[in-house]
Amino acid sequence: MTPDDVDVSEAVVLYLEHYPGRNDTVFDAHFAENAAAARHVVRRMLEEVMALHPDWSEMSLQDAGDHVEAEMHARHPELSPPALTCLGNYFTFLMR
Repeated sequence: MTPDDVDVSEAVVLYLEHYPGRNDTVFDAHFAENAAAARHVVRRMLEEVMALHPDWSEMSLQDAGDHVEAEMHARHPELSPPALTCLGNYFTFLMR
């Protein structure tokens, strides 16, 4: 399996399920031999999220999280609403 074959939404939700705690055992068991490819896809998404720059002079933390979700939806329309929520929560957790 290549990173292009991974269900990105499923991988994001499962990877971030217990964030900031780790979910490696469940993630690895779920994706089995494809865990490395799935993890690569998730890390690529997380890097993209953290490269976003909300306008902090205009936005609260909640607004910034909403902005991240909207921007990631525009960039990756295939992402499910739960995956977008996880990405927004990841961003706001790291920015608080």
